[in-house]
Amino acid sequence: MSHQEPIFRSWDDYFIPGTSVLRNKFTGPGKPFGEPNPARLKQLEEYFTLIRLGELQRNPLSGHFDYDHMKAIHHHIFQDVYEWAGQERTAPTSGPMTKDGFAYYPAGPQLTDAAEAEYAKIAAANYLRDYQRDEFLAELAERWGELNVVHSFREGNTRAQFVFFSALTKLAGYQLDTDAFQIGNRLRNAFVEARFHSQTTGSNTKLAAVLHEAIS
Repeated sequence: MSHQEPIFRSWDDYFIPGTSVLRNKFTGPGKPFGEPNPARLKQLEEYFTLIRLGELQRNPLSGHFDYDHMKAIHHHIFQDVYEWAGQERTAPTSGPMTKDGFAYYPAGPQLTDAAEAEYAKIAAANYLRDYQRDEFLAELAERWGELNVVHSFREGNTRAQFVFFSALTKLAGYQLDTDAFQIGNRLRNAFVEARFHSQTTGSNTKLAAVLHEAIS
């Protein structure tokens, strides 16, 4: 994990100047801020993150299932792509972050405090150990749904969350079938819809129902 302090960025500073493409590490002649072609950047990101996800599957990062643990996971996945991998997002600060019509915490102390509070709840629940299946699913959905609303990172929250919660599920004595949530699979779409439902209603019961299908 990188222990570098986050570099302050406004929302626009995350992008290559004059574009809506995120600055990235694929720099070269004529590309001082990284790969400017969004389709090519998507290909490169998927290629390198897939390698890093495979590494985490074979050798999970040790940690205490706290904010530092999540940051370390995010850094490992995106270390080849973005300078800010593993760093809490620093924008927007003037209001909530919006994506696909849904609102997430604004950057700054409010985001940090909300994240820390959620990880403290995981610890207070004894890392979801000794829970019967229905209780486990309900608690897992609560923690996952609420951390999704925090949305700590500028990009890549879902991938980091899957690694984190898969490891937490294993610690609790269960198994999360992450392959069931691959893009194109039915549960992937149901998972996305369930998280939006959580944000709209404040209830994570639909998310728990989706997770029920992938946890043994």
